[in-house]
Amino acid sequence: MAGDFLGVPLLFIGFILIVNAIWLQGKVDTKDVGIFNLLVGILATIGALYFGLVQNNFPLSAGGLLFAMTYLWVGINAVRGAEDQRALGYYCLLVAFTTVSYAIKAFMDGDLGWTFEWITYGILWYLFYQIMTKGNTKLMGMTIAMTYFVGIEVAITGWIYLYGYWPFGNWWPLQITAS
Repeated sequence: MAGDFLGVPLLFIGFILIVNAIWLQGKVDTKDVGIFNLLVGILATIGALYFGLVQNNFPLSAGGLLFAMTYLWVGINAVRGAEDQRALGYYCLLVAFTTVSYAIKAFMDGDLGWTFEWITYGILWYLFYQIMTKGNTKLMGMTIAMTYFVGIEVAITGWIYLYGYWPFGNWWPLQITAS
């Protein structure tokens, strides 16, 4: 069976996004969500460093760290009870802008799956920016729905990568073969 380590952090990133959507609805404890964000942020950081330092895939490493830092920051803010999320919101805006170049690169390389992934990440992180810095509560329902959507999308992508099957292109080629 062929698989790719990329599936591991993606699976958990999908899960934390789903849990974060539930949190945005006020249905779970903030500190519990904070701890899960910290754990996923650590896992995503390890994964991103692995891709850069071991596989020399620096674009994947940088992309992974964009999101790992988000989960670490959300986790720290949740555990410490921070109410002002504006700095994190501005970081989310920078992430949203960065996803545009990743989506263009994926599209130019013929990987429509990752093009879609990066576009949806960018939309979601832009919504986070609007909520955290502008206090745009009118977008909360859309943000929650988009967080669920992207969470499910990323979890499915992670599962697909775990089993070595990515039918949409080869922008992040499957690099690890297990027997």
